[in-house]
Amino acid sequence: MEQKDYPLLGQIVGQMTTEMFRVLKKRTGEQPNTKLTVEQFALLYAINNQKDDAIQQDMANFMGKDKSTILRLTDILEEKELLRRVVDTKDRRKNYLMVTKKGEVVISEYLKVEFQLIEELLKGLSKSEIEVFCKVVNHIKNSAQEL
Repeated sequence: MEQKDYPLLGQIVGQMTTEMFRVLKKRTGEQPNTKLTVEQFALLYAINNQKDDAIQQDMANFMGKDKSTILRLTDILEEKELLRRVVDTKDRRKNYLMVTKKGEVVISEYLKVEFQLIEELLKGLSKSEIEVFCKVVNHIKNSAQEL
């Protein structure tokens, strides 16, 4: 098949993601307690979902960001009292990141907004259409990871 037989997949996915984040940013910006950027929330959420202790370097690797970016985000989240750093007693260069109770509340509030948005975005699609979409997206993601 020729190139013209396929849509510009990257462009379509990029536009979809941009629009989703635009609305999500607007709605989360309306949160009364604590305002976070999408990047700040992503880090807070990732730390909260770590099975093992979260350290800054691991979070940098996981999020595909450099350590200085994670440090900056961590500083902001710590200022907002959403997470705290705990220095490893055996290696003072290592900081563990822990979500505070306030952070857990903020995560819960933001997830409610996100789930509501997803529900609105998927309205009008059948369960099978959503399943096919997820299957296609996962296939493309996995194929890209193998390259």
